[in-house]
Amino acid sequence: MRAAKILVAFGIALFMASCVMSLHPLFTTKDLVFESALVGTWVDEDGKNTWAFQKSGDNAYELVYTENETPAKFKAYLVRLENFLFLDIVPEEPDTKNDLYKGHLIPAHSFGRISIEGDLLRLATLDGDWLKDMINKKKIKIGHEWLDENIILTASTKDLQKFALKYAKDSRAFSNKSELHRQK
Repeated sequence: MRAAKILVAFGIALFMASCVMSLHPLFTTKDLVFESALVGTWVDEDGKNTWAFQKSGDNAYELVYTENETPAKFKAYLVRLENFLFLDIVPEEPDTKNDLYKGHLIPAHSFGRISIEGDLLRLATLDGDWLKDMINKKKIKIGHEWLDENIILTASTKDLQKFALKYAKDSRAFSNKSELHRQK
C-alpha cells in the first residue's frame, strides 16, 4: 500500500517538475481550511491533464489527478499559514489485498502555494533543484534524507511550516508554476 503510494506520489512529482516529497504533512487540523471555489475540475493549458476536487469531510478534498488518461486518487488539504494558502496532497491507499505489500508502502506528502482567482488556479510547488542546492551549500537546515538523487523531507510538521513560511515569497523556492483553468 505505502510503496504504491510513493510510486503514485513520484508520478505526480514528475508532473510537478522536481516536486519535493515529505514524510509529514504541512498541516495540523487547526491549519486546515475549506474553500468551495476549489471544488470542480481544473485542466492544464494543453488540456491533457486534469485535477478534479470534491469535498471529502469538513476540511478535506478527494483529488483525482488524471495524466494521459490515467487517473490517480489523492487526499488533498488546503492549509492556511498566516497569509499564505498551500495545497498538501497525499496518495490514497491503493486497492490491494496483499498485506505484506501494503506494509512496505509509505505515504508521502507534497505541497505547494496555491491561489484561486475565479476560474484560474495557480499552483507553485517547491523546486527540488533549488532545495538540493541550498542544502548542499548549507544555506538551509531541514530534516531530510537522500533517496538516490531525490530529497525526502523528514522534518516535523512544525519545522515544515516554519520552512514554508520563510520561503513562501521566494520565487526561486516555489518556482515550479502551473496555471489550471476551471473546466466548464
